[in-house]
Amino acid sequence: MRDSAELTAEADNTLPRRDLPLGAPVPPHACAFAGSPAATGPAGPPSEPPHSADLMARRTSADLRDLDPREFDRLRRLVGATGGRGDSTLAAMSDEEIARSLGVVVTEGGRTRVLAGAVLLFGRPDALRRHVPNHEAAIQVIGPETGDPGTEMNDFFHWPLLRLAEELLARFRARNPEREIRYELVRAGVPAHSEQAFRELLANALVHRDYGIAGAVHVQWTSEGIEISSPGGFAGSGSGSGSGSGSPGDPLASRTASPGLLSPPPVPRSPLLADAFRRAGITDRSGRGIRRAHAAQLRSGLAAPDLRRSTADGVVAVLPTQPADLTFALFTLGRAAAGSPLELPDLIVLSTALRDRALRTAEVATLFGCDKDRARQHLSGMLTRGLMEIGGDRGTRVWLPSAQVRRALREATAQLRARPAPPAPRPGPGPADREPQGPDPEPRAASPG
Repeated sequence: MRDSAELTAEADNTLPRRDLPLGAPVPPHACAFAGSPAATGPAGPPSEPPHSADLMARRTSADLRDLDPREFDRLRRLVGATGGRGDSTLAAMSDEEIARSLGVVVTEGGRTRVLAGAVLLFGRPDALRRHVPNHEAAIQVIGPETGDPGTEMNDFFHWPLLRLAEELLARFRARNPEREIRYELVRAGVPAHSEQAFRELLANALVHRDYGIAGAVHVQWTSEGIEISSPGGFAGSGSGSGSGSGSPGDPLASRTASPGLLSPPPVPRSPLLADAFRRAGITDRSGRGIRRAHAAQLRSGLAAPDLRRSTADGVVAVLPTQPADLTFALFTLGRAAAGSPLELPDLIVLSTALRDRALRTAEVATLFGCDKDRARQHLSGMLTRGLMEIGGDRGTRVWLPSAQVRRALREATAQLRARPAPPAPRPGPGPADREPQGPDPEPRAASPG
């Protein structure tokens, strides 16, 4: 399904359609406090320093005429629509001032040099093909029987990054239903998949993919979830191009594949692109995207993103399709409304403990990707705040959700059950016989059923 004539007009076959290569999996238990995952393949030649290795900082033969003014207007509109999340100073700048402010156009010896990052963000189609030939992205709906892309959506794009991110996000919204919950006067939607999680993982794939190797960023919608894959592995994981350090993500843990929580932000593969997405308001803050994706999913009672299929050659992030735990979502909404929001470590511990009933300190350390002392320190803080309690016997200490948390969850369950489901639509008169309608009634949450 093609959504615009422009999509058809700009179609080309510059890059091959192929799956990401498979390589050795990233070690699942690397400690987050030690930095990025260790390399799994044979050692290659020494890499260049991170910033000089940024392919988007490469000088090109393009000039300012190769940049599309419509893409600068798109950036100004994105900044204005983010509610203060983006850099509002960009909206008042000229096209060239924006490019210079983002660092993707520089002056050397009195000559204006356009970097590859400028072409990727703002370039016209022919400039993109010449200067960033490996750039490509696709969105596909995968058929449940054949495993092949369905005819409903199987589109490939070679658009500038901001336009591409906006298009893929719009298609996500069109396919992502949500249910409403309320805590007192506060309303919140519980979607099938968190929009913030999708946005962060998509931005990671577009910004941190390795543009030195061929392949496309794929967004694939299946019955099991939304899979976002990108060429090039995590930093130090043996990416084939040797294009430098930097990574979109964090070490993986078993069970939830959660990120290392207290490690320093990873160095992005392209600092220029990461800064541009941050200032455009597409991402909230550079370097913490996967953490925010985890928090957004768990806060809505959804399953955490799964990165366990990532390898040294490609990053694969999956937003699983599972029914939302509306009780837990209402509990987190109540905490936020009361001024005590749950942070990611709290969300991981509570959601896991409520599912498995009890956790040992060593298990929490595995979930966090840290040592037992750090895990115990955070658990003790949750104990002080009334979120966890200590159980067990015969010298075996386990951690359980506190009586206060269990009581709040029971109250949330009762509140959800007390709210009736919307009435089923009834057959009505035809359009000619229908009486004028008043304003739509206030929407109500569906029963969790």
